[in-house]
Amino acid sequence: MRKTIRTAAAAFAAAATIFCAALPAAAVELKTGIGIVEAGGLRLRAQANTDSDILANAGYGDNVVIIRESGDFYLVDYNLQIGYMSKDYITFKDRENVELGYGRVIESSVYLREKPDTSSASLTQLVYDEKAYIIGFNCGWYKVEYDDLTGYIRSDLLELTEKPLANSGGTYAESVSIGDKIVSTAKSYLGYAYVWGGTSPSSGFDCSGFARYVFAQLGYSLSRTAAQQLGNGTSVTELRAGDLVFFNNTYSTSAAASHVGIYIGNNQFIHAASGGVKITDLSDSFYASRYIGARRIV
Repeated sequence: MRKTIRTAAAAFAAAATIFCAALPAAAVELKTGIGIVEAGGLRLRAQANTDSDILANAGYGDNVVIIRESGDFYLVDYNLQIGYMSKDYITFKDRENVELGYGRVIESSVYLREKPDTSSASLTQLVYDEKAYIIGFNCGWYKVEYDDLTGYIRSDLLELTEKPLANSGGTYAESVSIGDKIVSTAKSYLGYAYVWGGTSPSSGFDCSGFARYVFAQLGYSLSRTAAQQLGNGTSVTELRAGDLVFFNNTYSTSAAASHVGIYIGNNQFIHAASGGVKITDLSDSFYASRYIGARRIV
C-alpha cells in the first residue's frame, strides 16, 4: 500500500512564489520548458537542420514540450513525436499552465511533491505505469492532478501518452484549419481604414498590404504587391478558405493583378478597399468581371 502524506489546504495557500531550483545534471532528459508555436505549419524535423525529413507540421498556437536546445533548433516532443523545430518560431516558457494529457510513470516509483523541488514534502508515491494528468510545467517539473491531489513530478519521470487536446493533428492535412485561422485573423481587422501603401493596423491597409500582414501573423511571408503575390503559392481553381483571390483592371487598364483579397468561404472574400477592410461577394458585378484567378499559400 502506498504511503500518502496529505498537507492542509492552508499550507498550499500560504506557499511563497517558487523560483527555479537547481536541477540534477544527471537527469539528461529533464525537460526544459513549454514551447508555443508562433507560425502555422512549423515543421518537426528528424534532425536539427532544414534538409532533414519532415515528421509533422505543427499548427499556430500548438504546444510542444522542449527537451533541450540544439543549435538553432529545439529538440521537442510534439504530439508524441520526438524531433527538432526551429527556435525562431517558438516562444519558450519555463513556467506555463498547459494541459498535456496523461503522463505515465516510467520509473519503479516516483514522488508527487507539494512543490517543484526535490526537497519539498511528498504528497504520495506513484509506481511504474500509473498515470497522472498534466496541467502545467514549472522549471523542469510537470504540475499534475492525481486522485484528489495536485502536485509536481519531475518531467524525466513521466512519459506523455496522448496528444494535447488543444493541439492540431500536426499533419499536412492541417492546411484546412490553418485556412480557417487565416480567415479568423483577417476578420479581426474588419473596418480598419483603407490607405494607399498601408501595411499595418496603425497605418491602415491597402489590398496587398492587408493580405501580407494577415499571413505574417501566422508565420507566412508574401510579396508586397498584388502583382507579385500572384506569383506566391500555387494556382487553384477550387477555392478554399484562406486562398488569395486576384483581380485586374481595378484602378488601371493593366492586365496584371491590381487587387487581392482573401477567400473566406460561401463565395465571399475579405479585402482592403475603398471604405476600409470589408467582405464582398465574388459575384459582385465589379469584381466578377475582373477576377483572374486564385493562389493557395498553405
